[in-house]
Amino acid sequence: MKDYIKRGVELILRIEWESKLAKHFDEYFCKVNVWRECDLFPEELRGLVRDGAVGESIKVNYQIPFNKEKVFECKAWQFSPPDKLKHIKLRKGRFYPLGYFRGISGIYAGNPYPGRILVIKDNGNFILDANHPLSYYNLKFEAKILNIFEKTSELGGRCKDHMETFLLGPGMQARYYNEPTDFGIDEKETFLREDESTDAIFYAEPRLIGHIDRVCHENLVRFYAQNLPKSGRILDLMSSYESHLPKGEYEIWGLGINEIELRENLRLNERVVKDLNAEPSLLFEDEFFDAIVCDLSIEYVIKPLDLLKEVRRVLKQGGKFFFSFSNRYFPPKVIKGWIDMHEFERMGFVLELLARTEGLGNLKTYSLRGYPRPIDDKWSIACNLSDPLYVVYGERVS
Repeated sequence: MKDYIKRGVELILRIEWESKLAKHFDEYFCKVNVWRECDLFPEELRGLVRDGAVGESIKVNYQIPFNKEKVFECKAWQFSPPDKLKHIKLRKGRFYPLGYFRGISGIYAGNPYPGRILVIKDNGNFILDANHPLSYYNLKFEAKILNIFEKTSELGGRCKDHMETFLLGPGMQARYYNEPTDFGIDEKETFLREDESTDAIFYAEPRLIGHIDRVCHENLVRFYAQNLPKSGRILDLMSSYESHLPKGEYEIWGLGINEIELRENLRLNERVVKDLNAEPSLLFEDEFFDAIVCDLSIEYVIKPLDLLKEVRRVLKQGGKFFFSFSNRYFPPKVIKGWIDMHEFERMGFVLELLARTEGLGNLKTYSLRGYPRPIDDKWSIACNLSDPLYVVYGERVS
């Protein structure tokens, strides 16, 4: 047992699961104090955490139980969000913190776990599902040891349930029984912004900075290295000062709103300056690109369905597309609907947009969280975790 007191393990946890609309891959990095936290893992994983070597992994089928007694028929008055969030209304298929509901057995004020609205009746009454969002799915779970380190001392402290933290979020990107989630896609208000002035004014001053931290950038580059073709013509859509593309035999076209930012982006072979919110057409021939990436920008698009039709048109048959984002954005220019979504719901929002676009399919989502933020990052004092990474991707199928 004394050996465990000194043992620390860096793990990557991963689940693969499939909904009717997409395949999903969620990953989480964690640094485990074996002596304090090993017993919080499922029994099947404890041996790996205690005794496994670097590179060793274990794969198991995993199921989160569903309890029908956690599905509640509720009156309209039982939805009671905080005063500053009274503007939020219930929408079918959406998630809300359980602490927003009152008068329900087993649900307490301040409960942060998500509950899903299954049905909204004409009189405002509704059905709430307080089960875990993943309880409907069979999960393929994997844990892999990335590093082992020796702790110098053990002074006590809080235990962290890494499995619980990892699984808080995944599942919220999927539909309920393949019924479209109500993200207000058909409502003008969803795509309004705090600042409705012309985007060319807001983005006139170049921002020669990265919009995610170095670790998140490296994780996105690694993701693309694993999923992009090794060569071909790529459109870096809504591009700026920094691209997140891996090394490869690429001809990279950058389309963005600020000429100086594009000029300073040395990964670009060709540059096109265009405000897609003013006019969402892409000035390229049909089937011009082998792949299209849109990084950290989909949350600013006010006519996404029009843009996606163009993405489909200029993408070759079988060509891949990727929309990535994190939890950072410019508040004046982000669409209002984005702000009220949980981070994992935002992947569901992009999936709904893609599902409405004929010819785009083989949809997938990917999330990666938990890595430490670099010590020299200026935001490390405020947050010690790296920016999370979310990607929704697929290919042109027709």
